[in-house]
Amino acid sequence: MEQLIKQLEQWYASRPQIVLQPGSDNYLQVGMGTVTPSSHYYWDGLKRGGDPNHPLFLFQYTLDGWGCYAEGNNVQKLYPKMAFTAIIPSEHVYYLPPESSNWSYFWIIMSHPYIVSRITQRKKAVGAVLTIEPTQLLLTQALKLIESACYRTFRDMFAQEQALFNFLIEYERFAQRLNYEDDQRERVLEEVRNYICGNLDKPVGVTELAGLKGMSRSHFSHYFKTATGLSPAQFMLDIRLEEAARLLLESQQKVEVIGTLTGFVNPNHFCRVFRQHFHLSPGEFRRQLR
Repeated sequence: MEQLIKQLEQWYASRPQIVLQPGSDNYLQVGMGTVTPSSHYYWDGLKRGGDPNHPLFLFQYTLDGWGCYAEGNNVQKLYPKMAFTAIIPSEHVYYLPPESSNWSYFWIIMSHPYIVSRITQRKKAVGAVLTIEPTQLLLTQALKLIESACYRTFRDMFAQEQALFNFLIEYERFAQRLNYEDDQRERVLEEVRNYICGNLDKPVGVTELAGLKGMSRSHFSHYFKTATGLSPAQFMLDIRLEEAARLLLESQQKVEVIGTLTGFVNPNHFCRVFRQHFHLSPGEFRRQLR
């Protein structure tokens, strides 16, 4: 994660402009920046333009230093690992206060009407300011959007739209977890999902997950099944298959490489399990869905 952020910062430093401009077939703008007191950095959400009938969604994540976000009299400081979300236009401001020496961040603006409407509804429940750890999938999806925009790897408008929906789903999943902090099922699933995605190219087993909890394999399996109603082994496999399907659609990598990247022991095993799950071979899945 840190390496990707550094790569993107280096790339953006050489091309300090908005990477993608909005248009009829583009719903995404991205950028990175660092501001200091001499920058006079201050944005008013009612004076940034935008159409109230076609609002935009802004996601801005702090990498270093700190800044402020305010709605009415509620002012919140944004330190590293914190993000704010805003609908443009709306009543909010964000700025670098005089006490801060710098604020480094990346930002994403989305204009897809359906995605913006769903995020707007969810934002009402969870608020504007979020703390997002580097291991959490919401940040992973945000960085994938930045990376794909910077390196122009979207094949077409449909690939971009799919990536935006991936972000939306993770945002809603993250928001649900905040709203239902006492929901053991969601907590357990999120912990396992984050661990598997953070070690996707490794063949993580139930025994390893049990060890992280200080449990035996059988104890953990019973705990997971009771909390979620699912088998831990099947849930882990489903996560790997979902990631494999995403890579088949979003990348040009060979099938056997994708199998390795998603933790399958060999290409034959990957193809067999993939066909059992999707009723198509990886190659057929890629050809038909593309």
